[in-house]
Amino acid sequence: MQRIAKHAKFVDALREAQGRSEFVITAVADIRGFSDFSTRNESPDIAMFIKRFYLQLIEKYFPSANFVKPTGDGLLMTFSYSEKDLYEVARDVIEACITCVADFPTICANDPMINFQVPQAIGFGIARGTACCLFSGSDILDYSGHLLNLTARLNDLARPSGVVIDGDFLRAVIPESVRTSFKEQQVYIRGIAEEAPISVFYLDNAVQISEQALSPLRSENWVTVVRQYTRSALGKLSSHYRIQLDAPVKSKDKLRITVSFRRKGFRSVVDVIRIKPSEYNENEPLPEVMIDVAEIRAALEAAGTPQNAKITIKLEYVPRSLTRK
Repeated sequence: MQRIAKHAKFVDALREAQGRSEFVITAVADIRGFSDFSTRNESPDIAMFIKRFYLQLIEKYFPSANFVKPTGDGLLMTFSYSEKDLYEVARDVIEACITCVADFPTICANDPMINFQVPQAIGFGIARGTACCLFSGSDILDYSGHLLNLTARLNDLARPSGVVIDGDFLRAVIPESVRTSFKEQQVYIRGIAEEAPISVFYLDNAVQISEQALSPLRSENWVTVVRQYTRSALGKLSSHYRIQLDAPVKSKDKLRITVSFRRKGFRSVVDVIRIKPSEYNENEPLPEVMIDVAEIRAALEAAGTPQNAKITIKLEYVPRSLTRK
């Protein structure tokens, strides 16, 4: 009964929810170096930094966002626009992203609660178009659709920091004040543009487009390994969790690990974070990947994930023996 009461407001809103299509600019922000930060600090410090970071982003840089959703170590933000205010909204969003990238190393410098070293870089992915808005009365519950997936993938390209904008945003809509700071590049994106590239605009003085994004992706066979635990069971695992693979990995950039889990109080919202393997060994008889479970525990703690919640660890890699010549 207590669990039902806990979610009663959200459930009531869902019962009355409807969907509509909206023109929105979507921006995904992601902290770079958060994985290392999580392994070096205690959970209360991590949670405090995330909290203060969220407040800074929402109140100082993006107060005009009409919807904000945490993504573990970042935020998804949406900004409604129409034909009357497209250029104004685009200017506000893009200029705020660029300013935040520049300010990020000192974003918490004057915060009395942050007396420890924090990550020094942030990346933004930006796209615009139509998305499905799930709403109930005057409350927006969520957004979904291809546009959000595209924005998250663009954010992945914004490394080691900076801003990457979808080519369909159109260069003319990028504010003139910063337009020359962006270069155009054809890229391949998994699940979006695997055989034929799409155009993106990237912040030239910050973003380094990876070599992987410059080559077609369909020529490779990706293998997926999935492990699932409850949060309580995950807490009992060794700090250095090992996953054996059936074949050696083609290269380090052909190995990725994601962890998905539900945030406290949101049954329908799944957070997904990317982590790096702490170690990879081509041992006999099988190669193995080592994962730092402490990093996952820190993310779960920051999200307030319940002890009985299901945690999914997904490892994807291109086997050396299965790669097409």
